[in-house]
Amino acid sequence: MSVLSVLSVLLVAATLQSPDRSPTSVRVFVFTATDMGVERSADEKDRLAAVADMREALEHKKGITVVSTRDESNVQMEVMGREQREEPTGSFGGKSITRMGDTIIRLRVKSGDDESELKGMGQGTWSRAAKDGADRFMKWIARREPKR
Repeated sequence: MSVLSVLSVLLVAATLQSPDRSPTSVRVFVFTATDMGVERSADEKDRLAAVADMREALEHKKGITVVSTRDESNVQMEVMGREQREEPTGSFGGKSITRMGDTIIRLRVKSGDDESELKGMGQGTWSRAAKDGADRFMKWIARREPKR
């Protein structure tokens, strides 16, 4: 067997490791429940915005592939809601200039029989809450690697 044929076999074997040919074994589908109605409620719009924030935060995590359909995934992440807590008043009872209230994104993650509820918290912006949610998701994954 020549060196070239050995390299070809190794390349094919490496490509076949993951059935979807993605470089990671964790393929997550991020979604939220939506109504089929014509007009979206404010809560639904908030959850859809949180889905976009979570997808963006997860795309920056090494070892995670964000997929576009449930069938491609081995982990499902549902955005249950997001909330904004009141910010403290500024000094002497005035309004603070920089927004400092807490932002929270509530998540339900499921892989096989494992299911948990997580939340991401941040101060000031939704992207901080999404980043915290992605960090907590990574810890959840580390405790239970999903099946390929």
